[in-house]
Amino acid sequence: MAAGAGEILQLIRSGRATTRTAVLDATGLSRVTVAQRIDALLAAGIIRAAGDAGATGGRRAERLVFDPEDSLVLVAALEPAEPSTRSPDGGAPPAGPDAAALAVVDPHGTLLARAALPVDLSAGPAVVVPQVLDGFDALLADAGIEQSAVGGVALSVPGPVDPHDHRLSDPPVLPGWGGWPVVEAVRTRFDVPVHLENDADATAYGEYTELAGRHQERPQPFVLVKASNFLGAGLVLDGRIYRGTDGGAGDIGHVDVGGDAVCRCGRRGCLAAEAGGAALLRRLGKAGVDVGSLAELCALAERGDPRVTAELDRAAALTGRVLAVLVGVLNPADLVVTGELAVPTVMAGVRAGVYAGAQPRATARLRIRPAVLGPDAVLVGLARVAVDDRFSAPAVDARLG
Repeated sequence: MAAGAGEILQLIRSGRATTRTAVLDATGLSRVTVAQRIDALLAAGIIRAAGDAGATGGRRAERLVFDPEDSLVLVAALEPAEPSTRSPDGGAPPAGPDAAALAVVDPHGTLLARAALPVDLSAGPAVVVPQVLDGFDALLADAGIEQSAVGGVALSVPGPVDPHDHRLSDPPVLPGWGGWPVVEAVRTRFDVPVHLENDADATAYGEYTELAGRHQERPQPFVLVKASNFLGAGLVLDGRIYRGTDGGAGDIGHVDVGGDAVCRCGRRGCLAAEAGGAALLRRLGKAGVDVGSLAELCALAERGDPRVTAELDRAAALTGRVLAVLVGVLNPADLVVTGELAVPTVMAGVRAGVYAGAQPRATARLRIRPAVLGPDAVLVGLARVAVDDRFSAPAVDARLG
């Protein structure tokens, strides 16, 4: 294995080789070459010595850890407001504003500071993006962090992002945002690498890296389903987000499952229009059930309301049917369900649908479970995307010459 400094860094980050001797064994390089490349990583402030790793061949080994300087990441997750089935005239408040969850995250995925920023996504990116940037400035000031400590910025949006031009591609939830230069606008304020990701993709990557990814020599396929107002999936294959040709991978919300409900995309019978949170509130409202939010819906389900439970069972069965196909195609090791609707009733229905619809071979080693990080997963995932890009093997080799 001919390893440059960047490849050696990946060994240290993954935990596969955290001493000079271990790097020697893993790479087969000469002792002088390994010393030169590790010294370069140390001098650049990318790794540091972190004490004694124990005796190796009679000598005390120095443990090496990934701890880069000036590599904090600013992240923002844009989230549309939950629809309300009640009008203000009915005595209940209308749906709240859209929101941007802001955070400063260190290179290891630890949230150092955070804030919630109300926004109006329908006002368009020319209005919302400057508001987010102002929010970043305020967050840094409140936390006492200099802008020079920021090494990257990453934002997530509820829509497909083309991985080639890094712009939203015909997002049904965000009319007016398609093709707008979000990344370029952010760079006018922060002169660092900027990333724009689909929210389900970022959430999946956060969960994946938290659960297993960094310590697996052979990364396993990973699927995350976000069950909220709408439905979408994020895919991690070979340890990387799989975005598809133009950002549409994992868009299970627009799989046709039959039915007459009109989707935001204009078609009828999409999974999101039949089984998403907004669809459930609409169906229950038509049936005369007084439920104005997903939180109320979940509370009624916990109390065993039969009409709510029936709707959740139907939604979970439809979702499980679609996911059974995905499981059959990808054969993942993990299927994680997250979002407001990841309640026990839905988890059980999804599990039943997947096991009924997929071949036993495809589910023999499948783990279907709720998320570990919850709402923080998208923020952690965004930071991981930025850090992985900045400290990829080619990027490090180019930086160190």
